[in-house]
Amino acid sequence: METSSFDAIIVGGGPAGSTCARTLCAAGAHVAVIDRVVFPRVKLCAGWLSPAIWDVLGLVPREYPGGLWEWRTCHVRYRDQDHAIPCHGWFIRRFELDDFLLRRSGAELHLGIGVKQIDRDADGVWSIAGLRSRVLIGAGGTHCPVARRLAPARPSPPVGAQELELQTDAAAVAASRLGEDGEPELLLFDAIGGYGWNVPKSDWLNVGCGTLDANQVRAAWSATHDYLRASGHVPEAAEPALAHVKGHSYYLFDPVHLDSAARVDADRRGGAFLVGDALGLAHPVTAEGIVPAAISGRRLAEALVAGEPASYVDRLRRDPVLADYRRVHDAMALASAVRRRWPSATTKRRSRLGGAAVARGFAWMFSGARLPAPWLLDRLLAREHAKVGS
Repeated sequence: METSSFDAIIVGGGPAGSTCARTLCAAGAHVAVIDRVVFPRVKLCAGWLSPAIWDVLGLVPREYPGGLWEWRTCHVRYRDQDHAIPCHGWFIRRFELDDFLLRRSGAELHLGIGVKQIDRDADGVWSIAGLRSRVLIGAGGTHCPVARRLAPARPSPPVGAQELELQTDAAAVAASRLGEDGEPELLLFDAIGGYGWNVPKSDWLNVGCGTLDANQVRAAWSATHDYLRASGHVPEAAEPALAHVKGHSYYLFDPVHLDSAARVDADRRGGAFLVGDALGLAHPVTAEGIVPAAISGRRLAEALVAGEPASYVDRLRRDPVLADYRRVHDAMALASAVRRRWPSATTKRRSRLGGAAVARGFAWMFSGARLPAPWLLDRLLAREHAKVGS
């Protein structure tokens, strides 16, 4: 097979890979993107964007040519109570977004090519399907072949999801949806760690659920489906399609994941790197994955352009969005430690915590809002961890 040399080879053309490619190409790099499917392609994802995405992509909403549903109210059902909570975000269809980002990346695209073998010679040059480079970037999602080779640490098992995006009659969607077009309906599970969702996008619907314990996802989908059917919030015409939801899994953010983000050569001229779901960066509560994927792709490209590939991990840790993810992860770890140490006390405290507060807090995180006073949160978390540890 004829070989071609590149400054970087990226395996995976989703938001992480395309954002990395665009930043590298803008700096004059010769980049190849390999993906096993041809774009546009169906991608299981609710498709919500928080405000941070536009700065990362270097876009404003009006510049995006695909379907874009802006919302300012989030409908949350928790403990049989409904809450309409003001917050802000956008929804897209991944079928359109991923293709747009990939086509504008400037990379040489090698689509419909499955990566079955990754070789490396004595000079540190990676070879994949006739493409050669000193820099190999894994952006192929949870089951990325580059991630399999690097074997990143996974302290927790993956979360599970069941979902489907389907097209149906726009008038039927408008008549059945809970709020306005694009406004998400979320169903928080009290006994099962996770939530269900129903997102109307004009003549499209995205319906599904996700759980921390992947073994619970079928029960969660049954609860989600039963509620939506009983409430009449999805058109009857959609029911046959909802019998065929599809499952997938991925990893939520854990600070430990960042330790495996880069394997840099001793001469600092190349190496292997992971971005997006291949690394495991989804929000630790809401599981939003598009924003952290794009952030990781951009931060890696910036490190490579600067000639400082080893700085990639530190750039991830210092990113404001991922720093907030670390704080949320630490707070959840603290809550788990407290429950293990004082189970009766935490049960009483949880019963006093109002459902409205839980619903509002979840909607706030779902919208991607930044944590207030991060320096103060860091001090409080450190103090409380010390108490539990003692």
